[in-house]
Formats: sequence, C-alpha cells, structure tokens
Amino acid sequence: MSTADILLYGASGFTGQLVAEALATQAAWQKFTWAAGGRNRQKLEERMKEVNVEPKAYLVADSMDEEGLRRIVKQVKVVITVVGPYLQYGEPLVKVCAEEGVHLVDLTGETPFMSRTVQRYSHQAQQSKALILHACGFDSVPSDLGTLLAVQRLQKLGPDVYAGKVRSGFKARGGFSGGTFMSLIGILESENSAEVKSAFKRYSLSPAKGEHSGAPVVVGSARFKGKRTYGMAFLMAPINCAVVERTWGILESADASKRALRYGPKFVYDEFMTLPNPIVAFLGSAFFYLAFGALLLPPVRWLAKRFGLKSGDGPPRDAQQKGWYEVTTYATSEDGTKEVKVVGKGKGDPGYLATSWLISSCALCLLKDYDRLPTIAKDGGFLTPALALGNVLVERLEKTGRFSWTVEDNQDKDK
Repeated sequence: MSTADILLYGASGFTGQLVAEALATQAAWQKFTWAAGGRNRQKLEERMKEVNVEPKAYLVADSMDEEGLRRIVKQVKVVITVVGPYLQYGEPLVKVCAEEGVHLVDLTGETPFMSRTVQRYSHQAQQSKALILHACGFDSVPSDLGTLLAVQRLQKLGPDVYAGKVRSGFKARGGFSGGTFMSLIGILESENSAEVKSAFKRYSLSPAKGEHSGAPVVVGSARFKGKRTYGMAFLMAPINCAVVERTWGILESADASKRALRYGPKFVYDEFMTLPNPIVAFLGSAFFYLAFGALLLPPVRWLAKRFGLKSGDGPPRDAQQKGWYEVTTYATSEDGTKEVKVVGKGKGDPGYLATSWLISSCALCLLKDYDRLPTIAKDGGFLTPALALGNVLVERLEKTGRFSWTVEDNQDKDK
C-alpha cells in the first residue's frame, strides 16, 4: 500500500522547497498526496515549515544507500528528485526506480549522467515499465516541447512534410542556478574524461545519428516570413540539443505503430540566445567561449568553486517572481518551402520558480494522466519529456496559468 502518490526527494534544498510549494498548491484540487524525502528528517521538517507546507509523510534515506532508497521508493508511485549534482548523487535512485517499476523525473542537465543511466538501466526500466524522464525543468522542457509543437504544425501543412532545420532562440530574465554551476564544474572534473567527451558529442543520447556537423554556434540565426533573428552561443544548448536529438532519434528508430509522428531524416536542431544583430551575437559568443575555456584551467575552477555559486544558492523570492522566459522555435520543412514559428512563454525565474512548476507538472502527468500518454510511453524506459508526455504536458502546463504556447505558420492569414 502506498504511503503517498509522489515522493519529492531533496525537499530540504533550495529548489526542493520551491517544488514542495508547487506540489502543495496543486495537491488539494488535483487530489493527490506527496511525501518529502531526504537524508535528514529534522531538516526536512524544518524546511517544510519554513515554506508553510505539510507533506503527508517524511521518507528518509541517504542518496547513496540503495536499500534505503528501495524501501522508500516502494511506498510511492512517482519520484521527483532534485538532488544534484546527479553524476555524484543521482545514480542509485535511478537504478532503484528502474528496477522497482516506479516512475522518476529529475532536473539533471548533466549529459554524461543521462548517457550513463540510459546505458546501464534501460533494460530494467523497460522490463518494469518504469518511465525515467531526465531534464524535466527549464533544461529541457521548453526546447523539447517547442520542437514537438513545431513539427506537428509542419506536418499539418501537407502530406509527408518532414522537418529540416529547427532553431530555438532564447530570451530570459532570472538568476543563474548554483546547482547548474556546480553540475558544470562536476562534469569538467569528472574522472572519466572519455565518458564526458563522448556525452558532449552531437547525438550522444540518440539511438540514431543525424546530419548535424557538430560545429559550435558562433552567430546563430533563424528566419520566419522573411525576417531573420540572430543570437549568440547559449550555455544550455549542448544539453537541450542532446535531449531534442534523443526525441528525434527514438522516433526515427521506433516501430511505426509506436509513434504518433516522425520528425524526419533531415532534421537538424540548434539553439542560441537571441540578440539584436549579428555583430552583438559574435561578440557575445566570443566572450562566452573565452569564459568557458577559462573554466578548463584547474586554478580558475578552484577560484570559481571557492567564490562562486554553490548548490542551494538562488535568487530571493521577489526576484524569482519577476523572472520569465520566452523560447521561440523556428522550423523549416525539409524542402525549405514551409515555415513554422512556436513561441513558448513561462512565468517566474526560469531555473527556479518556472522549473519547480515544470517538473511538478511532469510528475503529475505520470500520476494523473498516464492513460492519455502517447503509445510509446506505455513501454516504459528512458524517454524525453516530449516523447513520454507530449501534448498532455502542454495542456497541463497551460492550465496552471504560468505557461503558454502560440503556433504560427507561413500559410496563416496574417503572413
């Protein structure tokens, strides 16, 4: 018998408290129960009191204690884990959920971690029908869903219309995540350098290889109805691209009866941070690559760890409320004759407040909407948010009043 429907593991952390608030806000009218999980009950109780929420239960286990995790996972239906860096702390929980048939969603943006868990536990997850969904926050739900909606609209414009180039341009207001920063440092300092190098190649998470050259973005661009948009290199692009490419690759490789659509063999995806013109974009990219290159130097990383953001650091509440993001996805058909633009918007700091609603909504799709999920989700395994949840997640997010999408094509009346 279940103790609760959802376990929020890592509830006492900065992001965990935000997710706890999102769950508590929805629990009464969505009619579900949730438990706060972590390694220290006293700390969990204190942190939940700080944000004035009351979980149904407290479930305690250390992130490296496999048997302890197994004990608490067996008491719930869905797990949300926000304990990172995931390369360091995340694998045992993924393993246990895959073996026990319990769905799991996380916030990892660590491509090596995703690659490792997919390779090690896919068979167990498919056997147990557990759905394991990585990257269920700002990384990488907006990119994944925006691409899905763009391809869906393209394919409504004519028979056998497949996607060619797809580009997403980002605008956002929010603080940089301490957890994301420490995850980046952890990747750069990983002892398994071969694993890291492999995971950051194009199509590293995809079961199929596409046509992207692998060249980094210096000046990104996209065009819709004759107007061109420019942008610079984007820190989260390698992560988001890997997730979107996994969505494409699984669909490309899947049996036709298991997929609702196919992106097409010529599909190529990229991202950029939107800027006013190509000159500003070039200068922004130059600065970005210099800064990232500096982090490859051990003395610079030492300084960054000592004086930079730490896991659990984050912006104050008022700043989070003022945050927002806008992701515009531009898709061109394979033959270049058709165009689609999808604009996705979210309220709240992207890496914190918006992310807490994104991941909690993903978990609720698994709990409340499982019967409505795409056919491919019913086999379990390691899927992406777009593959497993698709339009069901779009619908759920829009109902929160915090997210919206608009879709336009070059055949619309206002062109």
